[in-house]
Amino acid sequence: MKVYGWAGGPRLRLASMAVVALTAVISVLIVGNFLLPAGKQPAADSAAVTPDPNTPQWSEPPLPSTGSATPGPRPSVTPSAPATQGTVAQWAAGLAPKVGIPVPALQAYASAELKLAASKPGCHLAWTTLAGLGRIESNHGQEGGAVLGADGKPSKTIVGIPLDGKNGTKVITDTDGGRLDGDAQYDRAIGPMQFIPTTWGSWGRDGNGDGAVDPHNIFDAALAAGEYLCSGSRDLGRAADWQSAVLSYNAVDVYLKDVFARADEYGKLSRTP
Repeated sequence: MKVYGWAGGPRLRLASMAVVALTAVISVLIVGNFLLPAGKQPAADSAAVTPDPNTPQWSEPPLPSTGSATPGPRPSVTPSAPATQGTVAQWAAGLAPKVGIPVPALQAYASAELKLAASKPGCHLAWTTLAGLGRIESNHGQEGGAVLGADGKPSKTIVGIPLDGKNGTKVITDTDGGRLDGDAQYDRAIGPMQFIPTTWGSWGRDGNGDGAVDPHNIFDAALAAGEYLCSGSRDLGRAADWQSAVLSYNAVDVYLKDVFARADEYGKLSRTP
């Protein structure tokens, strides 16, 4: 996992807010490459913009929850995608070798998108955003040589550095008695999506329906991350809201750029024949 400094999101690091240029890039990509339904695009973004051909193209593929048209911005070229939770496993198995993401992680990201599409349709969360986060946070549950099991749990517990004021971190003394992070002195970021214990206490979800809420399980962690990103009535189909969501996870400019680059890469790879 990469350490970006303290931020104030699920994984607390040191903030650095030089993000104006990327805001413009994301805005251009959304206007130039997404199909927006009538009345959805704000007036300030309504002017036609021609993307710079040298700029990476945002290409999040949708995972429609029904056979009908899915609301919100979508790329003009749409890859095949699971229509329901029942088809996610087959879709993930076929796509995983192309995008280089373990099948369980891809299932978790797709399942989270479908669940959020049903519970918060105005958010327009795409699996590629979660995949971008998951790649940066823990290499999709494979940090430190861990192997991600079919049940969504890494073979080794993934725990971040102590939040002890060193390495650019803020001091956060233990809040869970070491129950989740194994550290009774300081809190640490935990699991594939790197939540700190207090944030997990607020946002933890049961993503695989096993009755447990486990930050070390990528199905639970991915759904929790999706809920966190979609908080505050955000519409992640809009550049400003997408950026705000990622920065709420970790308010560091290089983190925003890295997540964007990874999500964009996964979108493109998923559309490759």
